[in-house]
Amino acid sequence: MLIYRLLLVGILSRGLSLSQVLEESTEQRHSRSVVNMDELLKVEDDLAGNLEKYKDQLSHRAETIRWGIHQMKEMLLKRKSFWKNPFITYSLIRHMQADWLMWQEYLKKPVGLEQLAYMQSQNLTMPREHDFMDAADGVTRMQGTYQLLASDIANGLLDRVQYNSSLAAIDCLELGRDMIQQNYLPSAEHWILAGIEAYDRPGSQMEMQLLRGPKRADLYNILGQVRAELENHDGAFEAYQMALKESPHDLEIYQEYHANEKGLLTSPEKRPDTFKQDEEDEAYVREQLPNCCSGRCEVPAKLRKLYCLYNRVTSPFLRLAPIKTEILSIDPFISLLHDMISPKESDLIRSSSKEHILPSNYYDGEVQALVVGSSRFSKSVWYKNSYSKATLKITERLGDATGLDMNHTEFFQVINYGLGGFFETHMDLKLSDKVRFQGNADRIATAIFYLSNVTQGGATYFPNLNITVFPKFGSALFWFNLDHKGNHQIETMHTGCPVIVGSKWVVSKFIKDNGQEFRRPCMDSKSNTEEFLSIEKLIF
Repeated sequence: MLIYRLLLVGILSRGLSLSQVLEESTEQRHSRSVVNMDELLKVEDDLAGNLEKYKDQLSHRAETIRWGIHQMKEMLLKRKSFWKNPFITYSLIRHMQADWLMWQEYLKKPVGLEQLAYMQSQNLTMPREHDFMDAADGVTRMQGTYQLLASDIANGLLDRVQYNSSLAAIDCLELGRDMIQQNYLPSAEHWILAGIEAYDRPGSQMEMQLLRGPKRADLYNILGQVRAELENHDGAFEAYQMALKESPHDLEIYQEYHANEKGLLTSPEKRPDTFKQDEEDEAYVREQLPNCCSGRCEVPAKLRKLYCLYNRVTSPFLRLAPIKTEILSIDPFISLLHDMISPKESDLIRSSSKEHILPSNYYDGEVQALVVGSSRFSKSVWYKNSYSKATLKITERLGDATGLDMNHTEFFQVINYGLGGFFETHMDLKLSDKVRFQGNADRIATAIFYLSNVTQGGATYFPNLNITVFPKFGSALFWFNLDHKGNHQIETMHTGCPVIVGSKWVVSKFIKDNGQEFRRPCMDSKSNTEEFLSIEKLIF
C-alpha cells in the first residue's frame, strides 16, 4: 500500500518555527487524507519510468564498453601474431595515441543528468519529513486505539482482518526510530523486533535496502541500545551478541558492544514487572482515544429497545417520500437518517473538493495564524449552501428530515480522513452556557453526511453513551448539542475514530440555535416534543 511507503520519507524534529506554522497551514499534508494519493501514485510511476531510462543509458554504456573490450582483445591477438607487419604497427600506434583518449572522454561524459534533473524537479511534489511524521503518528494512533501489536501490523493483520500487504524491515525500523525519538522505548523495542521478523519474510524487502540497508546486524544493534536504555541488560547483551554474530567484523557494532559491556555485565537486572511498559507502552495511553472505536463494547440496556421508522411528519414533502430514520438515543436525541445523499451528489462533492481541500486547521491565538494541529488528522474545505446543485439539494433534504430552518446554518465542511485519520474527543459547541443567552449564535445541532463506506475503522463514537456509529454511504448522523432549555448536553461529546483501511469522506453541517425558536422552542419539560416542528416529534 502507498500508505506504507510514506513511512520511508524520514524523521523530523517536532519543533516548529512561526514561519513553518504559517507555511504548513496551506501546504499539502499527504498522510492526512487519501484524496491526493492517486497523484502520488502517478509521481511514483513517473519516477520509476525515469529511473528505467537511466538504467537503459547505463546499459547502453555498459554494452558499448563490453563491445569495445571484445574488439580490443581480438585486435590484441592479431597484433601479437603479426607485430612486425607495418600496418599492425601503424594501427597500434594510432589506436594507443587517439582511441584511448576517446575512451577517456567517453568515460568522463556523465550519464543520467537529464534523469537526475527530472527527479529534482519533482521534489516539491514529494512527501516531506512531516508527512512521514503524520504517517507514523497515524500508524501508532491506530495501533493504540484498536490495541494492535506491532508484529501484527507489520504482517498486515489489522484488528482481526488479514490483508495482502505487509511492512518491510526498513519500515519497521523507521517506526522504531520514531518511537525512540519520542522516548517511547517499549514501543520502539516492539517495532524493531517486528523489523527483525520482517527481514526474512518473502517479498518484504524494498529497493532501498540495496542502497542503505538495514542489515540484520543493524536491527540487532539498535535493539541492544533500546534494551540497555530500558535497563533490560540481559536482553541488551543478547541483542549485541546477535549483532556481532551477523557482522563479526563490523567495528562500529563492536565498539558499541564494548562500550556497554561493563554495564551489561555488572548492573543488576531490572525485573520485567518494573519496566516502564504498562503505563507508557505502545501509544495506548498517549493517544487518549476511546477503546470502543471497534464497536465491540456493550451497548447500554436503555439503548437496546430503540426503533426505526419512516419520517413523514417533519415536512409535507415527506408524505410522498418518507425518510428512513433510526433512533439511536432519545436523551440526548441522536438519529441516523438513511438515503440522504445520492451517488451522483457524493461524486460531485468529492470531485469538486479535491481541488480545494487542505489540511484541517484551527486559529491559534498565540501565533495569530491558522495552524495544522494534532487533534485532527484530516483535510477539509468549507462550502456555502449555494455552492452547487448538490449542496442546495442536500440542504433542502436536511431541512425536510429534521424540521429545522436551514436558513440559519453554517457552511458545509467537506472532510476526508487518511491513514489513521481521526478527530479527538470534542464538543461541537462554540459557547459556554454562561454566554450563550447573550444573543450569540451557537450550534444547536450537528449533521454528518457519509459520502463513502469505510473498509475498516472510522466510526463516530459517543463515549458518554457508548454509541458507536460506522460510516454508511448515503446516511446522515444527526443529533442535538443543546437540550430543551438551551444548555449544552455533555453526552453529545464524540470522537472521530481512526481510519484503519479505506477513505472516509464526510460532510458536516452545523445548525444554529438562533432562528430555530419556533421549530424547537425552549421548554422546561421534554414531554411535549409531540408539539415540536423538529424531528424530536418522532419520539413516542
